[in-house]
Amino acid sequence: MNIDSTGFGSIIIDGKKYSDVLIVNNKILERDWGSGSHGISSGEAEKLLMGNPDIIIVGTGQAGVLRVDNNIIKKFSRNAELFVLKTPEAVKRFNELSNDKKVNALIHTTC
Repeated sequence: MNIDSTGFGSIIIDGKKYSDVLIVNNKILERDWGSGSHGISSGEAEKLLMGNPDIIIVGTGQAGVLRVDNNIIKKFSRNAELFVLKTPEAVKRFNELSNDKKVNALIHTTC
């Protein structure tokens, strides 16, 4: 899987356009906007831990507005290496690491 690009409100993965996504065990899941788009819901956190990933990447948006609760940071950090980055940097890191490691990600594409 390769993330081709991201811009405000979209991400293109292997040539297909999405809005916000979770990438879990090499599967793309569109985020449920009802879960609170500017934060990570407990359900999303559980999905990101599925499959015992080596790395979890959180793309916090083009300007870094998505909030990551300290309890979620602690939970992720106990189970995997964690990167919390603005979305453009998160995309680069995902592409660099996902060929050799098991990487799950949440990519927020707006603010």
